[in-house]
Amino acid sequence: MRRILILLGLLLGLAACEGGASDTGGEPFAGNSIIQWDRSPSTVVFRTEVVGGDRDTSFLARNEIPLCSIYGDNRVVWTNDLGDFDSQVLWDKVTDQQIQDFISFLTVAQQIFGYDAGGDLQPPSAVQPVREVITVGVNGRVHRTDSFSRTEWPVDYFQHIVDFCKQVSRAPVLFEPTGAWLTVQSIPYDSSRPLQIWDGQAAGLDLAEQAQRTEPLWLTGDNLRILWNIIRTASPQVMFSDLDGNAFEVVLEVPGIHPNSPPAPQ
Repeated sequence: MRRILILLGLLLGLAACEGGASDTGGEPFAGNSIIQWDRSPSTVVFRTEVVGGDRDTSFLARNEIPLCSIYGDNRVVWTNDLGDFDSQVLWDKVTDQQIQDFISFLTVAQQIFGYDAGGDLQPPSAVQPVREVITVGVNGRVHRTDSFSRTEWPVDYFQHIVDFCKQVSRAPVLFEPTGAWLTVQSIPYDSSRPLQIWDGQAAGLDLAEQAQRTEPLWLTGDNLRILWNIIRTASPQVMFSDLDGNAFEVVLEVPGIHPNSPPAPQ
């Protein structure tokens, strides 16, 4: 009974933070629950990610996908590490009830709102400290906690939360993009880095030409699938080289999957 009262108190507190009625999008559970969220596909209802270090400035860090995210349109997206740099991106469309149950679980069993974010309060340095971050965005409120919380996380807290997020899905499928933004930058050739040769003429995609662009290229078709496979299975530091020996770094960003991706073209 005490746990039920705690849950009701915390959830009612969340409801009180809401600035007004949210768009339910016609979902059957939305009108009956005090846990609500913005239904935009870009809204982050929940996310676990690792930030800081050179991720804040690294060009290739834009290829990274948060460990697990739940979006306003009820998509759950996460990565599955297969080892040796190989990773899958999985996703599922879940019900309101599954999300509400998950947020309730975080509120009561995991006491997520009892932890704060202390990473931004660390002394200034040339590189921001690497930290694990958990974000919850419901009822008009965004709550964030990180591994620098003043109330220390329990052992393996972050990994447990990541695992719980993945378990919200009941029938995950492998994500395969149909379109993505391609950005290429020229770099000095570095023989110590993993190398991927790219025949631009055979592919019909000249990386040197793309590196001269000031805006990303919307990419579809075979080249998208090939580059996506390379990026998801190769070292994060993979260097591309054309047949003339020019070296490049390549970024693919999928709207609704990569946090900072531009929206898809209209």
